[in-house]
Amino acid sequence: MESIKGLVPFVRQAGEIAAERQRFVTRSYKPDGSVLTQVDQDLDRFLHDSIVSLFPNTNVITEENTGELDPDFEFTFTVDPIDGTDCYSQGMPGWSISVGLLDHSFEPVAGIVFIPRWGPDIAGGTLLFADIGKAALLGDQELPPIDPIRHHPELVQIMVGSSIHQRFDMRSFSGKIRNAGSTVTHIVSPLLHAAVVGTILSPNYIWDVAGAHAVIKSKGLKMEYFSGKPLDYRLLAKRHRAQEFIVAGTEEGLDLIRSHFLPVRD
Repeated sequence: MESIKGLVPFVRQAGEIAAERQRFVTRSYKPDGSVLTQVDQDLDRFLHDSIVSLFPNTNVITEENTGELDPDFEFTFTVDPIDGTDCYSQGMPGWSISVGLLDHSFEPVAGIVFIPRWGPDIAGGTLLFADIGKAALLGDQELPPIDPIRHHPELVQIMVGSSIHQRFDMRSFSGKIRNAGSTVTHIVSPLLHAAVVGTILSPNYIWDVAGAHAVIKSKGLKMEYFSGKPLDYRLLAKRHRAQEFIVAGTEEGLDLIRSHFLPVRD
């Protein structure tokens, strides 16, 4: 496989469908208490079928589809049809759609992230695309350079998962913390927002992180466990939740998080 560019229109179409249906959506709940909507299920099927039509000899791991992986296939796609379903179902804007590609060694090598209601052009949303072996683009344009504001610790900002305050003491951090309601949006925020240097996330699943990981990795940013260990995508590909809390962002951002977000003992 040389490129996944053919998937970009399908991801954008899925986002446009979700945006159109957002104000009519009703909430239901999975057995674990997480929010589910009919839109999640419809787009999960739409993106799965779109991938299979373009790349028939690949695995596809989606949030809603529990099919088995074929060990003979060289590539594996991951799909999160709506990341941030809770905020989506409440009419909030931070939700996103993510597709990732893992190679034969289960390393993220390409990704598409679409945040339909995020960014300065609300009508067009924000689309990030990192193709195989290439740096991520914002739409079809190069991403802006790192802003110098990030060198001033009191001015930087960290994106946080919605339950981080229950597990970490953040009182020594002098900057600002923000939450958009979507793991994927948090991960890619350092590429989009001048003051954001990183994020800290609760343990997540492969569809939550693989696509966004590929996007930020293509621009030299990092994602790893809070302990410093790399994510084991072979384990995550078996639909296991990540082993511990995850940090992502610039090198400086990861250092700030580890210095000022102190684990609270049970």
